[in-house]
Amino acid sequence: MGICLKDVGIVCNIGQSKQTVLKSLIDGNANALVKDTNLPLTEPQFVGHVTLSLDEQSKAFSSRNNQLAYHAFKQIEHSFNEQAKGVDKKRIAVIIGTSTSGIAEGENARKALAQNKQYPDDFHYQTQEMIAPAHFIADLCQASGPVYSISTACSSSAKALVSAKALIEADIADIVIAGGVDSLARLTINGFKSLESVSTGKCAPFSEKRDGINIGEAAALFVMHSADSGIKLMGFGETSDAYHVSSPSPDGSGAISAMELALDMAQIESKQVDYVNLHGTATIKNDEMESLAMHAVCGNDVFCGSTKGMTGHTLGAAGALEAAICWLLLSDINSDNDIPANVGYEQQDSNLPAINLSQGQKVSSLKYCMSNSFAFGGNNLSLVLGR
Repeated sequence: MGICLKDVGIVCNIGQSKQTVLKSLIDGNANALVKDTNLPLTEPQFVGHVTLSLDEQSKAFSSRNNQLAYHAFKQIEHSFNEQAKGVDKKRIAVIIGTSTSGIAEGENARKALAQNKQYPDDFHYQTQEMIAPAHFIADLCQASGPVYSISTACSSSAKALVSAKALIEADIADIVIAGGVDSLARLTINGFKSLESVSTGKCAPFSEKRDGINIGEAAALFVMHSADSGIKLMGFGETSDAYHVSSPSPDGSGAISAMELALDMAQIESKQVDYVNLHGTATIKNDEMESLAMHAVCGNDVFCGSTKGMTGHTLGAAGALEAAICWLLLSDINSDNDIPANVGYEQQDSNLPAINLSQGQKVSSLKYCMSNSFAFGGNNLSLVLGR
């Protein structure tokens, strides 16, 4: 038996279903990042903005985060209901990674207070609590088992999947809805700008002229349970190098350990991995560190790349979104065994160790994928998915 990722729902700027997201990935959608003039305090920035066709029900939800989560949940609702037949609601858990929750709604409410001397009637502080999206999803599926959120920056929702695995293996839950959701907000857009981490154009992971990230938004939710077959979470590696509050350890030691631990748990060698979805933020320091780690663990033979050149960096949702991308590649939907190109890549930075960046190849087979999430504070996590 293993921990099966039964189904996944995905909403991001390159698609609002499994099929559309996979098609955009394989096509190498270089136009998915668009300029935003409303959120930045200074000049416009490229962002991964989700264009949602909101139905009347989801318009009534209290935050954009919940709207994104709702649309991801609707994609897995049938699979969840089938799996949950006869299962005690107390044995159903929800774990969600997020870093923004309803912060955008808090920003709007604060603006209304400044203008009108009172908050909007429909605003409540609970909207922006980190637990809010987990409670929201638990209400949708009537889960009464453990319900909580994880907020460890960019590794948040990857940790949600690891926590789901732990709950199932500890016999605390039979089914877990796990994943992540984050939405665009002024705080994150301008916060990363103040850190001088934002690209002046579209991000270019691992390129010589890379100069920073683009922020995106997304939701990705998995139905997880114990099973003999299907796409499985085979291994994970968690480390904390605690080198700096916002910069990774330059020697890549924390990332190397996370990748090696994940491979050891999955009981495979690095050469067996068919594709690694790199954290690949396109900042100078991350790409230096990660290429060093990737080369140390996998050499220059394993295909790898960052998909943030299409989706942007979706912060707390990134771990789940990029695990979902690996899930799509391993699934029967990807009948041609395609892997996505490292969009935005131009000329290789000669200062980086050689790694095998994907240009959008077809491979003979896809059995194992790895996904890296390396967060602020040296909070590192690698996942291995396999079929």
